Amino acid sequence: MRTLCTAAWLLSLFVTPAVCGHEPTRKQFQRERAAALALAQQAAESAPRGGTGDKLCRLTIELRDEKTSRPLAGLVRVTNLATGKAISFSEEIHRDKNWFAISPPAILSVPQTKIQVEAFHGLETMRALREIDLTGQQSATLTIPLARFYDAAARGLKSGNTHLHLMKLTHAEMDRYLRTVPQADGLDLVFISLLRRVPDERDYISNTLTEGDLGRLSQAGVLFGNGEEHRHNFGPGGEGFGHVMLLNILKRIEPVSIGPGIMKAGTDGIPLARGIRTARQDGATVIWCHNTFGHEDIPNWVSGLVHAQNIFDGGEHGTYEDTFYRYLNVGLRVPFSTGTDWFIYDFSRVYVPYAGELTARRWLEQLAEGKSFITNGVLLEFSLDGKSSGESLAAAADQPLRILGRAIGRNDFRQLEVVHNGKVIHAAPSRAFDGHYAATLDYRLRVSEPGWVALRIPRGAGQNELGKELFAHTSPIYITVGGRSIFQADVARGLVAEMSASQQFIASKAVFANAGEREAVLRVYREALAQLEAQIGAARQ
Repeated sequence: MRTLCTAAWLLSLFVTPAVCGHEPTRKQFQRERAAALALAQQAAESAPRGGTGDKLCRLTIELRDEKTSRPLAGLVRVTNLATGKAISFSEEIHRDKNWFAISPPAILSVPQTKIQVEAFHGLETMRALREIDLTGQQSATLTIPLARFYDAAARGLKSGNTHLHLMKLTHAEMDRYLRTVPQADGLDLVFISLLRRVPDERDYISNTLTEGDLGRLSQAGVLFGNGEEHRHNFGPGGEGFGHVMLLNILKRIEPVSIGPGIMKAGTDGIPLARGIRTARQDGATVIWCHNTFGHEDIPNWVSGLVHAQNIFDGGEHGTYEDTFYRYLNVGLRVPFSTGTDWFIYDFSRVYVPYAGELTARRWLEQLAEGKSFITNGVLLEFSLDGKSSGESLAAAADQPLRILGRAIGRNDFRQLEVVHNGKVIHAAPSRAFDGHYAATLDYRLRVSEPGWVALRIPRGAGQNELGKELFAHTSPIYITVGGRSIFQADVARGLVAEMSASQQFIASKAVFANAGEREAVLRVYREALAQLEAQIGAARQ
């Protein structure tokens, strides 16, 4: 088996999503390469070797579902109890915090000594821990049953990663990565998207995947869908019009990347809205990337062109309050979504209810209807007077509404919170159970005005096994009162001010070939401004 622990492979561990919501540049890779090589050398020096005097055991690890005995892919961490140090495996895919993704069965070379093996699958099983003494053994088998504290499939839920690219791998490495990591993480659907940047795109191995390749990979149990990251930047990574995912596309939308900042040629004379409209005409789903990153997000949301919003998909780029809550408070319907951008560095995914054979089109329809929750570790359940995320409830003024919620995960998330029109109005603490944490709430809300309600866990409440800060948030349930939907004029005025500032910035920064290009780009903002200002005027009456 070819060793994957090369400098190129390790770059996926070092070049993190903190790089401004876009792919690392070649210079950044060169800086990281030295660190990657150093780690590779360190791992080689600490890993067991088969030379003279070394005593190794060929350990077969089988992870199985405790209830069904079905073999599972998963993550394992192996510790040499004699030294107290984690063991590295150059043949396996390293994730983070000494966890390695494995497919069943995995054969690992370990010292002939007493070791500890930790293991789990996806977000739904408890972390298993086994100790085994391999002294004097040249081979052994360790079967680890994994107990589920939650079964998303049994509850009719399917999870997806809506934003993924791969780079700096060979075809064989990419194939193995995609066959192993999504299965180990318990994902049901992964969208792998085309993107362009000159000259770095020569290393974008996921751009080479064809529809036939996606179909072949999908036979292993995880469905792979297609997409395109349609985008514009000023400069190599500077904020421009923004980035948007066009998922389940019939054909490539050209240009994939717009402007000299990314493509080293051309002008900034094409708005994202043009490509978005073309994709929508073809039946594609449009998801804004990187939360606040980019200037064209607000006008496209106001114009009704975006189906969902990604957050935490390759960096922070703002909070729920910066985008989701403001959009919702002016009456927009905004489904929550997420992904991981470059490599699957976290357990980030979006769940939607789903019945029948899984297809990308039907899954995306459920997402666009707002029947979703996002998470990287905590699973959520939510209802409001029998309604679910994405649905609307007509209420009378001062009518009591019953909110039922539940959160459950392996790691402590502190509390489950009720968010009403952007403010936390109630919380229930998490409590430790056998190998996991859970919180439940049953709360009565009396509404005096229209709005929305959602559930979330607080940011900064804990970390998952990969060391990433936990997040989880449902899409909202919408409440009308007296036939009216929420519209907060002060929030709308803030969005107007932001679009006006963006319009002025782009007019001064962008390079246009002619007046027609300038008009095409600025008209996107002008039309959205007129629409929102008309709504503000109507709200005064």
